[in-house]
Amino acid sequence: MHFVNAYTVSLTENRTYLELFQHGSVNVADGTPLAWLARRKSDHVAHMRGPDAFRALLDSAPDTGMRHFLLGGTEKSLARLQSTIATRYPQASVVGSFSPPFRPLEPADHQEIDVMLKRTRANVVWVGIGTPKQDYEVARIAASHPAVVLAVGAAFNFVSGDVVEAPVFWRRTGLEWAYRFGREPRRLWRRYVFGNLRFVILALRRHRG
Repeated sequence: MHFVNAYTVSLTENRTYLELFQHGSVNVADGTPLAWLARRKSDHVAHMRGPDAFRALLDSAPDTGMRHFLLGGTEKSLARLQSTIATRYPQASVVGSFSPPFRPLEPADHQEIDVMLKRTRANVVWVGIGTPKQDYEVARIAASHPAVVLAVGAAFNFVSGDVVEAPVFWRRTGLEWAYRFGREPRRLWRRYVFGNLRFVILALRRHRG
């Protein structure tokens, strides 16, 4: 499952990346502006933020049998996340986690991840390793493991408290990106300045056919 926002769409000029969303995946509009635009063409557009889905499934009843695996972040940030989950969602069963290297994943990395997923028998895998890297990894894992695999972006950082989440007002008005940009301009300026511009150009181009 992919939670798609404007930045995701801006990268679909790459044909290989676009195909990840066109074949065999469930795509959910994460960003509010994207949901607004998509619903102008279809009433059948699911809209849910990745962090909200993360919280909702962690909060599910224990008899659902969900076995969560967390893939992403540093070892320290994962430890904080698991501590938060244990406090806020004590019924959630987190069976494993892994902090992958901050570089393109190699066959040895994939093998290590696969071994852990098989050993833990995880059936819900959360992937938060950044766009577009996480979308490729979600597709790879989903093709070889009997699990629901979800690309959730910054959900780990929001739930752990490492990054301050935008208040509800900013989310509902479609300006969450502006709130995040204002808090982390050095890290996010390229994503939001160039990404948003590419998104608008692509949206107009595809609207015109």
